[in-house]
Amino acid sequence: PAQSVVSIAPSPAQSAVSIAPSPAQSVISFSPSLAHSPLSIPPPLQNHPKYFFDDELVIFKVEGTLFRVHKHFLNKESEAFQSMFFHPPDAAGPDGRSADRPIVLPDVKVLEFEALLDVFYESTYCDKETGVGIPSTWVPGGNTSELEDYERSQLREKLEALLSVANRFNFEKVKSLAVKALPLVALDPVDTILLARQHEVASWLEPAYLKLCRRSTPLNPMEARQLGLEVTTLIAQARERYRESDEYVEIKRVSKVNGVPFETTAKESEKALSIVARNAIGSAFFPGGYRLQDIALNLLSLN
Repeated sequence: PAQSVVSIAPSPAQSAVSIAPSPAQSVISFSPSLAHSPLSIPPPLQNHPKYFFDDELVIFKVEGTLFRVHKHFLNKESEAFQSMFFHPPDAAGPDGRSADRPIVLPDVKVLEFEALLDVFYESTYCDKETGVGIPSTWVPGGNTSELEDYERSQLREKLEALLSVANRFNFEKVKSLAVKALPLVALDPVDTILLARQHEVASWLEPAYLKLCRRSTPLNPMEARQLGLEVTTLIAQARERYRESDEYVEIKRVSKVNGVPFETTAKESEKALSIVARNAIGSAFFPGGYRLQDIALNLLSLN
C-alpha cells in the first residue's frame, strides 16, 4: 500500500512544478514584455506653432523708469527688438534679467513706451465710424466724437507718441494703427505735414497740401515758420495757379451770378477742382515733371 501511494500520487511539490508553472514562468512564457509594447512608448512632444509662448519677462529702462514686461510681443512685432534680444550675453549675463542690468532704450520717452505697451496689453476700443481699434482706456466714455477738448488733446498726445516709437522700432502693424487713428483727433493740415515728414507717412501729405492749396485763407506767419520758407513759397505758388485755373474762375463767376457762396457751387464740381489742385501742387513743387499717382511719395522726399 505504501508503494502504491508513492507511484500513483506525486507529492504536492512535484505536482505544482509539473502542472502549474510558477508566476515568473507564466509571465515569461505567455505575456509579451511591456518593453516591446508600442503603447508603452509615448510620442515625442512638440511645441504648438502658434500658441507656445516665450513668456520670459524682460526689464527695460526708459528715462528714469523701469518696465518689466513680456518679451513675446516685442519680439514678435519688431525686427529691431528681435535683433536686440538676439545679441549674446556678455560675461556678466544677459541684460534685462534684473533691475541691476536693464535693457536701456535711449531716446525713448516713458509716454511712448507706455503707449506701445497699452496696445499689446489692453482691450481694444473700436471707433464706430472708422472701425479703427485703439486701447479702450484712451477713449473715456467709449466715443471719440464725444471727447472733451482736454481728452482729445490727451488722445492725440498718446497717438503721436505711439506713432513715434512704432516708426523708430519698425512696429509696422502698430504704426498702421496710429496712422489710421490720428485723423480721429482732427489734425490741421500743417500739423499733419509736420508729423508725416517726421514719421514717414507719405499717405498724409497730398491731402494736407491740397487743403492748404484750396482753403480760402493763405498760410499765417506761425504756419509759415513751421513749414519753412521753401515749402511756404511753393504752397503760395500752388494756391495762385489753382485760383488762375479756368475751372476755378468759372465757378467763381457762376457763384457771383447766382448770388451763392463759392463753396456751395464748388461742391458740385468737387472732382474737377480736386484734379486742378493736384496739378497745381505738382507743377509748383515738381517743375521738372511729375505723375499724379506719384505726388505723395515725391512730397515725402522733400523732407
